Amino acid sequence: MKYKAVAFDMDGTLLTTDRLLLPETVEMIKKISSKGVKVILVSGRHHSAIYPYYYQLQLSTPAICCNGTYLYDFEKQQSLAAKPMTKDQARTLLNLVHQFGINTLIYTDRMMTYEVLDDHLEGFFKWVHSLPDFLQPKIGKVESFENIIEEAKAVYKFATSSDNIPLLQEFSKSVDALGCFSCEWSWFNRADVAIKGNTKGNGLSHWADLENIKLSEIVAFGDSYNDISMLSIAGLGIAMGNADEEVKAQANYAIGDNNSPSIAAELEKLFL
Repeated sequence: MKYKAVAFDMDGTLLTTDRLLLPETVEMIKKISSKGVKVILVSGRHHSAIYPYYYQLQLSTPAICCNGTYLYDFEKQQSLAAKPMTKDQARTLLNLVHQFGINTLIYTDRMMTYEVLDDHLEGFFKWVHSLPDFLQPKIGKVESFENIIEEAKAVYKFATSSDNIPLLQEFSKSVDALGCFSCEWSWFNRADVAIKGNTKGNGLSHWADLENIKLSEIVAFGDSYNDISMLSIAGLGIAMGNADEEVKAQANYAIGDNNSPSIAAELEKLFL
């Protein structure tokens, strides 16, 4: 078999607009997994927001979380190869968030936290509350991010957002200018900030080394700018039809959008 593993971005790729896995996708992933193909989820999400899909797909691989900031082993319930920001770095970043007046979530080792409930979070909570209690991700409203930073064992990511796109772009430039962070756009109005070098591509490369799998033996699916780092290093990079042209240009080819069973059809061609 030419390819030994498949890496999936989640939102906009593996998941539909309604944050669901298509039944065709679930069935096909289980089929290729039974043939020994390793399936790994690579997401900007916190591990607790990845787990419901990991559970549904009956996976055994770790997940690559927060755009490559850490791997998470669900069976052992522990993070691996984590590269969090220091508390001083987190405070510097929080000051910049306040300076620009944008919203953020802060992802720590324990949970996702927020101060302001914006439109994106309202939709996220609808999904959370649709899940059984034991699958619901950990997300909580806090009075002070300063306290969260102080108390956390690890701060993995700031998920910043604003409907004022020029303002978010200026914030992103200011973050990049600090030299220690990377700011990757996960949606048109959302920018994820983590330590420089924490990318999906680097996370996938590290996992491949652990598994003794060559990058040339991996197929990667993605749709957004934070997926380019893995689409460009995988043996086969496949962009979704809903991806921007710049993202598609970094892949080998594009298929249908995330609301169609295009992933299942492509996996069948590649592995069955």
